[in-house]
Amino acid sequence: MSTPFLNVPAPRVDSTTGEKYYTSEDAMNLTPKQYEEWIYSSKTERVDEVRLYKTKFWNILLTKSPPFLPLLFWPFIIYYLITPLTFVRFFWILIGLILWFPFEYLFHRFLFHLSVIGYQSQKFHFFLHGIHHVAPNDLWHVFSPIHELGVQAFIVWTIFKIFQLPDPNALISGLLINYIRYDSVHYLIHAYSPTKISKIPFIGNYLRKCSIHHRQHHFSNPRKHFTISFISSFLD
Repeated sequence: MSTPFLNVPAPRVDSTTGEKYYTSEDAMNLTPKQYEEWIYSSKTERVDEVRLYKTKFWNILLTKSPPFLPLLFWPFIIYYLITPLTFVRFFWILIGLILWFPFEYLFHRFLFHLSVIGYQSQKFHFFLHGIHHVAPNDLWHVFSPIHELGVQAFIVWTIFKIFQLPDPNALISGLLINYIRYDSVHYLIHAYSPTKISKIPFIGNYLRKCSIHHRQHHFSNPRKHFTISFISSFLD
């Protein structure tokens, strides 16, 4: 068992709303070792939100996304990428759909949970995923902001182009289609208890299992249970 770390950030309290929150200073005043223990410890007090910027406008614009708003944006991008739709392009879209499952696991485990070794990697990790771990009930931070996911999607698309895969547009479209499914599941997991989520017709039992699995990641063992929208005994 690890020894308790020093200078544990205490949640701040908004004098107007009573909401508890952390700031970027709370995270960056810790050493990398203290930071990782703080982020992942079950003893860390979870808060309503993390405020990286002093004004609410910039916090919402740069770090948050209204629930399901991105789902109104990405279908237009997908439509643009796959038009005109041919049988061959449809095949590569299916390949992209399948690729999502290892991508979800690999991105979560090796990028979102990268080892923090210095100030810059700590700052990057906190913005990318640390916020979500100390404020898991901030539903405006569950969906990736459009600009954040856009950068990730562009990097993946560029890798597809570099390796000269047959249809990068179709492949990234398949990934984005499954991303929409993934983030919808992720939101439901954080918005509702396993009991409530189990009552959703047809897929309730599947969602309940995903919810229990993901809650273990957040509140029991953050070093395991990296799949979110599906459960795999082989990967997890």
